[in-house]
Amino acid sequence: MGLPLYWKQCVASVTEWWKTVKQARSIWRLTFLYTGLLLAVVIVLLVVLFQLSIGQMSRQQHLQMDNIIQQQTQLAQQLNNDEFIAQFKLQAESSRQYLLTYQTQSKMIGRLNSIPSNLSQCSKLARFPIWLDKYEEIRLISGCSQSLPDGLLIIAIDDEYLYDLKGQFITASMIALCLALLMGLITGLIFSTRVLKRINSINKVALRVESGQLSARIAVSKHNDEYDHMALHINTMLNQLQHSFETIAGITDAIAHDLRTPLGHLRQQLESEIEANLKHNLPSEQLQSMLEKLDEILFTFSAMLELTRLQQQQEQKSQHFKTVNLQQIMVDAVDLIEPLTEEKQQIIKLKSDLEVSIKGDASLLFRAVYNLLENASKYAGDKATISLQLTKNGFIVSDNGPGICDSEKDKVFQRLYRIEKSRQIAGFGLGLTLVKAIIQLHNGSIKLLDNNPGLSVQVEFSQ
Repeated sequence: MGLPLYWKQCVASVTEWWKTVKQARSIWRLTFLYTGLLLAVVIVLLVVLFQLSIGQMSRQQHLQMDNIIQQQTQLAQQLNNDEFIAQFKLQAESSRQYLLTYQTQSKMIGRLNSIPSNLSQCSKLARFPIWLDKYEEIRLISGCSQSLPDGLLIIAIDDEYLYDLKGQFITASMIALCLALLMGLITGLIFSTRVLKRINSINKVALRVESGQLSARIAVSKHNDEYDHMALHINTMLNQLQHSFETIAGITDAIAHDLRTPLGHLRQQLESEIEANLKHNLPSEQLQSMLEKLDEILFTFSAMLELTRLQQQQEQKSQHFKTVNLQQIMVDAVDLIEPLTEEKQQIIKLKSDLEVSIKGDASLLFRAVYNLLENASKYAGDKATISLQLTKNGFIVSDNGPGICDSEKDKVFQRLYRIEKSRQIAGFGLGLTLVKAIIQLHNGSIKLLDNNPGLSVQVEFSQ
């Protein structure tokens, strides 16, 4: 028999709450620290208050009892038995706070009719019940016994009011601690939430900058506190970084843009010379090699300009995205890359059992998938195995080639950066940079992981 709907909802609510608690561990750590300090202060104050009030009264009672015991012991040593009994009767009858009793072998003098069996030696007190005519009820009193030369001295005190006062103090202390705990949790949670809210806002801006949104800035409040000062410094640093990146990108784009026209004219001239040589049966291998090198340069310039365009779209958040079937894009990319893998005797595996659709640009996503497959085929080596797997949030491209060391995994996303051992392989150092720009344009993330052996490229979309 399954759980009722009500209990299922309760279990779901508790589970969701626990997930939130685990994600907000810093908030709870600060809250518990603040609450612990508050409880420690309250406990210290309660202990000091107890010692200055009830503790002082209890110590005063013990001191007076010790004085009476010392006095009676000295009198018992100085006086004979009859003289001691005579003065003791006067002392026992005149004492209202303390119950004094003296027992000899033949009689008992004082206010107690019998000696309790659990009575302890002074100065350790034991509690025992007794009927008091004053209150006309049985009350618990505390007392002890002291051996004298000719008998046994019993001294007791009616301290039930002191025990009642201690109980009331303990009850009041527990209430105070509970209130302090509740107040500490509430105020600590509010304080921690406000503090960590500011920190989380900084983290969100850092993640946006990390994803390529260099225009992201931290909001500055009107409090002008330490967080606002830190936000101003970080914003200033981001302004300088953005200016530096824009300057570098502007220079490279300007160079690429300005050189495309003369290089295009040069390419036309080379094509004309090649055609002329072919008509006159003249050798044109050197001109053909020059044309191929020139095409590589033009392709690099075009890729740099396209990268800048993608990064600008990332800032503006393109609005022309449509629903795209990621599974179909992967199938098309594998179909296009298969001839290249067959030449290198490579095996390519496609795992696309899921149906995944995202908002995006189909041509750009296809280019990102194809570029990753092309990189895997290019650097994994002959007879390598390449795998393309569709996940519920994106896809994974992996191979069993030499891989990339950890120190190079972040650098390969930089413009024109190439690993030293791969420089003998044709390339421009812009492939992964373009892929990352495309993925970020679609609110995604890309990670390079070890495949042991080889490299695994993990792409996830947050939409």
